[in-house]
Amino acid sequence: MAERQDAASTRSETADAVTVIVIGALAAVVVIVAAVLRAVDVFRPGGIAWTFDVDQVPVDASLGSETAGVEGFITQALVIAPGVNAVSVTAIVLSIVVGAIAALLVIAAVVFVAFSLLRGRIFVPATARAFDVIGWSIVLGAGAVLFFDTLGRNGVLAAIGAEDVGADLGAQFWAFAPAWAAGVSVGIVGRAFRRGVRLQRDTEGLV
Repeated sequence: MAERQDAASTRSETADAVTVIVIGALAAVVVIVAAVLRAVDVFRPGGIAWTFDVDQVPVDASLGSETAGVEGFITQALVIAPGVNAVSVTAIVLSIVVGAIAALLVIAAVVFVAFSLLRGRIFVPATARAFDVIGWSIVLGAGAVLFFDTLGRNGVLAAIGAEDVGADLGAQFWAFAPAWAAGVSVGIVGRAFRRGVRLQRDTEGLV
């Protein structure tokens, strides 16, 4: 009975690992496509497109090809800003590229962990390093994107003559907080794996 349970457990782990690898490959494609779509959306013939929060303005609008009319409030506006300075344009490009690279690093590290599970080599130093890559990529990637987006936003504001509009520090904090929490959590998992590696080495030494 124990052997059957072990065999079923092994098959289940293999299936889970293969699923993670397949999903990882699909996720990598999605990340690349999303980066391209964002670049196309931001860089337009008329200038840099950026969405800003605006003071609420009442508006009458239609839904479903004018089949239903509604009354509501506009809270955001898409601005097309020509003549954005080169530093801000470069920052926007870096935001897109760094964000995509960070996401791809996370995906690659997760797929590596899945491959390690397939090979039966889960508690090894390389796996612990993979968790470090995941954690740092999440934290540093999110921080870099937030920084570059802020530079890009400031450049757009300057181009439309609204330099006095300050950044919403509260919104920025809450935008970064989930990434920080996720990165720290993954780092804790990596620390646990390092202890597992040491425990496995000690056990093998005793045997």
